[in-house]
Amino acid sequence: MKVFGACSLAVATATLPTKEIAPGVNLPKVNIGTWLAGSKQEDPKVITKNWLDQGFRGIDTALIYNDQTDIASVIAESGIPREELFITSKIPGCFAAAKSIDSDLNQLNVDYIDLMLIHSPIGVSCAGTWGVLEDYVAQGKLKAIGVSNFNAKQMQNIMDKGTIPIAVNQIEYNVFSHNEETIAFCDANNITVEAYSPLSGQNGAQSVFKDETVKGIAASHNVSAAQVALRWIVQRGHTLAVLSSSAEHQANDADLWSFELADDEMDTLTQHQNSAVAV
Repeated sequence: MKVFGACSLAVATATLPTKEIAPGVNLPKVNIGTWLAGSKQEDPKVITKNWLDQGFRGIDTALIYNDQTDIASVIAESGIPREELFITSKIPGCFAAAKSIDSDLNQLNVDYIDLMLIHSPIGVSCAGTWGVLEDYVAQGKLKAIGVSNFNAKQMQNIMDKGTIPIAVNQIEYNVFSHNEETIAFCDANNITVEAYSPLSGQNGAQSVFKDETVKGIAASHNVSAAQVALRWIVQRGHTLAVLSSSAEHQANDADLWSFELADDEMDTLTQHQNSAVAV
């Protein structure tokens, strides 16, 4: 199996490293998520506009977020060529795949989606759904396909029956919660791990901004707690999607290559989930 390399995605005002997740498909290592927009805690238009205005190009959405039309309007107003953007979306589960993909394409007002994930391993046949995703790749409507919230057994079932390799598994992944068995399986099978909820655990009960271990490491590097938590993920060789509507916070979250964590700091953060408590 070919091991894809890394390159940089150059844009108007910013350059973020990328990872090749499929032949010719380069996922930015930091993407902006919009997953709280559906609950009205954040404005998807503000999130997307601030991100694009700074030159960043990776946008992470999902059909169940109900924000595709908002994202589409911001993209249209930006005038940014489609080929400069990297759009990740997700169909809800292993059912009604074609209908969900078509709806996503229509609402986002695009001819193709760069990365489509199965959001959750629920439904009758995820292997069958994978076959539908493969058909859309053949049509050029999807560039890369993957999964989200899948464990090793569920991924293996797709791998045993599918033709196109799983490009990405997007999972909850932060210093408080990370499934090392799933991560190891992905690493061993050339499946890119992408973190969601990278700054908090236990549905927000744990926060890197209140954690003394993370804050202590941040102080030693003169960076933010968020930068330490996110740098830990990318330094382990993985990618992430992070949510922020503030342009300042977005820029901070994307500034992960101006410092490096020491080996002992990496080990401390990796082992932190065993000792961290909710605050």
